[in-house]
Amino acid sequence: MMALAEVLDRLGRICAPPPPPADPFRHVLWDNAGYLVDDQRRRRLYDRLAAEIGLDPAAIAAAGDAALMAIAVEGGMHPDVRVQRWRAVAALVIEAGGDLDAALRALPLARARALLKRFPTIADPAADKILLFARVAALPALESNGLRTLARLGLIMEGKSYDQTYKAGIAVLKAHGPSDVDGLQRAYLALREHGKTLCRRSTPECAPCPLSDGCPKSVVSF
Repeated sequence: MMALAEVLDRLGRICAPPPPPADPFRHVLWDNAGYLVDDQRRRRLYDRLAAEIGLDPAAIAAAGDAALMAIAVEGGMHPDVRVQRWRAVAALVIEAGGDLDAALRALPLARARALLKRFPTIADPAADKILLFARVAALPALESNGLRTLARLGLIMEGKSYDQTYKAGIAVLKAHGPSDVDGLQRAYLALREHGKTLCRRSTPECAPCPLSDGCPKSVVSF
């Protein structure tokens, strides 16, 4: 079985996707711009929201339903839910004083995490990711693509629930991964990108995979 450090080193040489927004409010909007859509469509929604409404909680709160709906429909199904989430995000930030970054930094880590989990679609994995990319704390973070990569490599066992699998992945990163913010950000991005592009759920591409020689699930013979 390949060690985590070797996995991250190999992926780090080829995977350099752009990071999500560093500002926590914009990061929450990014996650809610196109929940369960691909990154390209999410980017289009986010950019239109920035250009036509503004990435500001007060501007989103003041925007008319028609203006928000005209953007939300580009995301596909349930645009009304998308608009409701944008308004909820703006309202929560205004309630927190208008500056989510400052609010998070003023709180103990557990309470900062709890505050983020009040936002739509933000559970433990997303809260950890936002705190990491905002540089509030050096927290290991993963999402489904990264977890799948670790599981296929035999570095973690898939649990009976996503929460169990997530905790197993975080434990491996804590024990054997980087401990600094920059290293943890690179690990998150590299594992996510690999899971999205090569180590896909239903159609993995093992032949071009830089980890095939150490992957027990690889279909490539050596």
